[in-house]
Amino acid sequence: MSLIQEIFLETDWEEVEQAQAACDERATELRAEGHTCTCTTLYRITDGRRVFLLEAQHPDSLEPEHKPSRRKPPSRRSTPRS
Repeated sequence: MSLIQEIFLETDWEEVEQAQAACDERATELRAEGHTCTCTTLYRITDGRRVFLLEAQHPDSLEPEHKPSRRKPPSRRSTPRS
């Protein structure tokens, strides 16, 4: 399953609190389905209005936090430096 992203614009509701509550409510629904959610408040550069961003991802599709490094360790020189 891929990343879910939803936005809730302040301008779509009469009150800012309603937009934020809608974002929180949707996050609660997705958490009940087993998703990991984050809600972030962003601001539009054009007018400073708030945008509530919801990002959700199902735990089955989360990448491991600590990936093994693909970089090779430096090799040791077999000859001494002069």
